[in-house]
Amino acid sequence: MFIRKNLLKLSALLTAAAMLAACTGGNDGNNGNDGGAATPEGDWSYSQLAMGGGGYVTGVFSTSQEDLYYARTDVGGAYRWDEGQGKWISLSYGVTEENVGMMGIDGLAVDPDEPNKLYLVAGTSYFSNGRTWVLISDDYGDSFEEVEVTDLISASGNGMGRQNGERIAIDPVNNDILYLGGRTGGLIKSTDGGRTWTAVQSLSDAAAVNSGSGVCTVAVDTDSSDGSACLRIFAGISKGGENNVFVSEDGGESWTAVSGLPTNLVPQRMRLDGRGGLIIVYADSEGPWGGSGTGGIMRLNIGSGEVEDISPANRSFGDVAISPDDPDKMVAVTENVWTEQPNGAYGDEFYVTSDGGAAWHCINESMTFTTGEIDWIANAAIHWCGCLAISPFFDSQIKVTSGNGIFACDNIWASAPEFYFDSKGIEETVPMGLATIPGGPIVTAVLDYDGFVNDDPFTYGDVHNSQAGSMTDIAVAYGNADVWVKCGKDGGFWYTLDAGATWQKAKSDPVSGAGGGVVGVSADGSRFFWAPDGSFSLYYTDDNGGSWAQSSGIYVTASIAGDPVNSDYIYASSSGSFYVSSDKGATFTETFTAMSSSMKIAVVPGKEGVLYLPAMGLQKSTDHGQSFTRIDSAAGCLGVGVGKGMSDGQEAVYIWGRPTSDDPMGIYWSTDDGKSWRQVNGDYQFGGMGNGYFIKGDANVCGRCYISTVGLGVVVCSLDS
Repeated sequence: MFIRKNLLKLSALLTAAAMLAACTGGNDGNNGNDGGAATPEGDWSYSQLAMGGGGYVTGVFSTSQEDLYYARTDVGGAYRWDEGQGKWISLSYGVTEENVGMMGIDGLAVDPDEPNKLYLVAGTSYFSNGRTWVLISDDYGDSFEEVEVTDLISASGNGMGRQNGERIAIDPVNNDILYLGGRTGGLIKSTDGGRTWTAVQSLSDAAAVNSGSGVCTVAVDTDSSDGSACLRIFAGISKGGENNVFVSEDGGESWTAVSGLPTNLVPQRMRLDGRGGLIIVYADSEGPWGGSGTGGIMRLNIGSGEVEDISPANRSFGDVAISPDDPDKMVAVTENVWTEQPNGAYGDEFYVTSDGGAAWHCINESMTFTTGEIDWIANAAIHWCGCLAISPFFDSQIKVTSGNGIFACDNIWASAPEFYFDSKGIEETVPMGLATIPGGPIVTAVLDYDGFVNDDPFTYGDVHNSQAGSMTDIAVAYGNADVWVKCGKDGGFWYTLDAGATWQKAKSDPVSGAGGGVVGVSADGSRFFWAPDGSFSLYYTDDNGGSWAQSSGIYVTASIAGDPVNSDYIYASSSGSFYVSSDKGATFTETFTAMSSSMKIAVVPGKEGVLYLPAMGLQKSTDHGQSFTRIDSAAGCLGVGVGKGMSDGQEAVYIWGRPTSDDPMGIYWSTDDGKSWRQVNGDYQFGGMGNGYFIKGDANVCGRCYISTVGLGVVVCSLDS
């Protein structure tokens, strides 16, 4: 199981105390995403580089505890809202690289009576061999017990229909009974709080669909209790062209199709209205995209079987929220509909009704939208809205999920409802590159949102004004730190000569259709390098991309780094080899072979010719990469970075690896040239390195490093002062 622990190791504390006395700087920001529990060392805290949202939040849930919410994401794990800190707290730092599929959350349920009890349906089809888990917590998500159910069903938090739900439902009368719908395998049931599960065979034939979404929504009717459990269960199946909503009146022993409901549409979510009705929202595909954008909302009178069409419009709908005070008051939101919103962007529509759906009012033209501290969201839309949560204490407060985070409104029934971005603490961008500049900011390249400039990791940064799309790498000229270069999948090659104040696109590409890949820059900033995806070659330019020349002696480049002092030296790696150039990248010589990976080269700002390489453990060179010495104290290393050391002229070295074969893989740091290592991450694994495969030390703060992840953006590890 993955569990957060707060055990203290005295020896590690004494070591950390000595290190703190020598280090300068520290965690000096408290207005962004800082914070986190302690590791066994007792001296590190964890956060995520403050960019703001960025990924698809697929579910948000109110609870019976005031101001307590949970959220799930497609690849970034689960979150809990912390009212005291005013931000979302990640519940997924403990996911290991071996179980990285747990970062995809395909369903979430909260005990209706004890909101500390939480259930997650976890699995990502392309990770961890397609394994599926139920993760059980009784301490608000601080720790989880793992129950694998791969032999019964499949889940995929990043699959189509991931905003449908919820797939998992708790019997409100007997909270030990749970029902869970699989993408395959039909419906399963637990009678012991999720520890063991059995297949509900009677629904298996109806649930056997080819859409890949399977049983997508389950609801348990409180009014059907026999005193020991609820007997009436509804299950929605993600298929069209035939019956797709079924009901059991005997706790799942037998099922019948609910008649009168549309079969040409696909159910997305179901909500009991508290007065004998079941509200079902429909689209014409499982979503979040695809289909024609048509659908509707139906109300089933459970007692009579009568079906009423209460659709606000012929739109695909994602969810409906029902006031806990008055079931006639509802909020509905579309999904995969593109209508102009207050900021001029195009996204989903919001409707409200106060008469049970007889009349609806679209509020898009009257609603307002504010972004707060996060600049990039100003031009973004609220879209792919698959889930709504309404406060059980104040029915004017709602939260809605979006493809880029969570939005909220505290006066939804007003004539001009005010929406705002409510994603503080959620970081689900996909980081591909990061540089920390001596005396300067942290700069990043990320997919989808270009990149950011952060003056400190805990205060929201500014998005690059180039807005060039999905960026895959970024590099800084350490001898002329106003010069940065980056590249992107669709945006090509970009550069700035004024530290990000303005960005320019290269005047030409080295080859037709060049995109993505990795970049580098000489120390003086006069020569740029680019190895586009699929080109198998390295190119350089001396005129900002007006013309390009091909480097010789190198084939297939995975990492490029300019020596931080001497502009004549350029380093590059590919899978299996390391290359060095002493003529500013015109020609390269292979100096090291049999590398175990193609991870990032780490140079040391301010030091000529010193670099580290994650290969067959950890290698170090002090002669411009002409020769390497293995650091024997590191048994394994998949990534290395350097940062400010304890004293001038000395670097701190950070690795994703392990000192000995008996140590767990994780983050370790050394301040004595690799003679000894201390663990940074403790029990936290953050899902492994993921995506950008980098670990970087902070150039300005001793005891701070950054690591790329699969779904948590950039994780920041800080030695507390």
